[in-house]
Order: sequence, then structure tokens, then C-alpha cells
Amino acid sequence: MNTKHPLSINGMHHVSLRVRDMEQSLAFYRDILGFSPKTEFLLDGLRFAMLETGNSVYIELVEMKQPVQPVGDSEVFWHLALRTDHLEKSLEAAIKAGCEVTIPIRPLDLVNNVTAKPWPVRVAFFRGPDGELIELLEDKTGYT
Repeated sequence: MNTKHPLSINGMHHVSLRVRDMEQSLAFYRDILGFSPKTEFLLDGLRFAMLETGNSVYIELVEMKQPVQPVGDSEVFWHLALRTDHLEKSLEAAIKAGCEVTIPIRPLDLVNNVTAKPWPVRVAFFRGPDGELIELLEDKTGYT
């Protein structure tokens, strides 16, 4: 990380998702994905919750008063990628929770263009409770 950069960024803090049902989303991110609730608060009449995903990075849930739409094919936000060391086990838990699998386990034989070394990873995608696209990524190389 470049600490001499003028913005002095020292890492990612959180990603924020609009949700239609806070209790349903909390149950999904806490009980199915295993994230740890850290804080809940009200701001401008909206209910917020922050859950730690690991390494002091959070997902913020914001309960909206109007319906939310899942990510489409052309929006800026595409998907939320989660690291796992056990892709089959993680995907099976999502399936048992009733999540729709959009891409089953897929090995990707990529090349890291920074190091010119092979970067074999495995991925799978499924939809969360509000239609959000979630990627499970298994990287045993240690590159990321």
C-alpha cells in the first residue's frame, strides 16, 4: 500500500448494501455467511448495521423504506466477492440456506499479469436475500 499517496488511504473499511428487510439480511450475513455484528444505529430515519467480514473489513446493511432492485448487467456495482478456503463447503451452506446458484464451482486458470505467474483460482456465484450477486473465491496461491 502506498502510504505516501496524498489521500493516505490505509485499506478498505466497508461496502454498503441497501436491503429491504434488515432482519432477513442480518440473519443471512450473520448466520449463513458467519459475519460478526459490530454495530447498529439509526441515521436520517434509516436503520444501519455493520458486520465484520474479517481483517477489520465490514459490510454495512441499510434498510430502505422503498423496494430495492438487484444488481443488473450494467450498474457500477457488480458483485461482492468473499474469500473462502473451502469452496464446496461454503457453496453447500449457501444452497442449504436457499440461495440461488448462478455459477456453479468453476476453476479459472488465470495468469497474474503483474508477476507473469499462473494464478489458478476457483469461484462460484449465488444470489443473496435481496438479489445481490455474491462470489465465493478460493485462492490457494496466496497472491490475493
